Amino acid sequence: MMVGGPPCQSFSPGGNRSGLSDPRGNLIYEYMRLISEVRPRYFVFENVANIVTAALRHRPISERPGKKWNLSAYKDNNINGTDGALALDQEEMAGSAIQQILKDYLSIGYQINFGVVDAADYGAAQHRLRFVMLGARDGFLVPQIPTPSHGPGWFYNHATVRDVIADLESFPGAHSIYTPEVAKYFKAVPEGKNWRSLPLEIQREAMGPSFDAGGGKTGFFRRLSWDLPAPTITGAANRKASALCHPSQTRPLSVRECARIQGFPDDWIITGSMAAQYKQIGNAVPVALGTAVGVSIQEAYLSDKKTAIAPCAKIQLTTAQNRLKASARNKVTRKNISLQLQLPIEK
Repeated sequence: MMVGGPPCQSFSPGGNRSGLSDPRGNLIYEYMRLISEVRPRYFVFENVANIVTAALRHRPISERPGKKWNLSAYKDNNINGTDGALALDQEEMAGSAIQQILKDYLSIGYQINFGVVDAADYGAAQHRLRFVMLGARDGFLVPQIPTPSHGPGWFYNHATVRDVIADLESFPGAHSIYTPEVAKYFKAVPEGKNWRSLPLEIQREAMGPSFDAGGGKTGFFRRLSWDLPAPTITGAANRKASALCHPSQTRPLSVRECARIQGFPDDWIITGSMAAQYKQIGNAVPVALGTAVGVSIQEAYLSDKKTAIAPCAKIQLTTAQNRLKASARNKVTRKNISLQLQLPIEK
């Protein structure tokens, strides 16, 4: 059994961050209900990586003491604000959602392994961080989080945009377009860069109100690099805030190019409007990551080991949260991050 997709926006930085109070977030518990009733030997739960830092109960930024965007900022300084805002309670703190989810999934009689993984480390031509939980019914060996195969220190180099779509440059297939106002800024962005490469006097004009907003804003007016993995393929290719501009042409990636980066074969038929096709592709799990997870479950099933060792959830959660933070801050090499996934399982 496997779940992913609809609940993601509840925990995504691009969503409304409503967590488990959102109906889509509660699909997590519908899935848990099915597992408890069907009792499969194994299950897979996949979601956005940000689920490991999400709060069980969301408080709007405007109502928090100090109005801090990052919940982690309240970990060591969670006090009442001078503006009358009360300190966050435990259910509003970073990481409270995943702690409750883990507790509830363990309560139905499954051993679990979980972590934050990058699809690029398994052969996908994109950096796509995802939370993956693998569960095994009592009496079965719990699958391991797959060991990376690509990237620094591993068997293969990361796959690049050039590797998977260079042959489509002259015949990319159907794609959306930028408005003339948006296209003029993209034309000035070099390969592999974003809005910060625009002349300083143009940056504010291009970004509008977002210029003064918080966050890194790295997705704005972003042109891909031929010789690196793509960033996460999204469900909308022509938005300036989550742009996936072709490396050498001023246009969004085509439907087929997005599908290639996700790992879909060319004979895979995608139907619906162009917007619907982009969304279907963007919401999918990269084929390389799905394959790695499937192989891990198969290896557990075929193993001659019969006794499942209970993993240390606290260590795994700390590792997952550190990986997410390291990726966002770019302070740890991908090799070291990948090695963190291989922590020994302890009670």
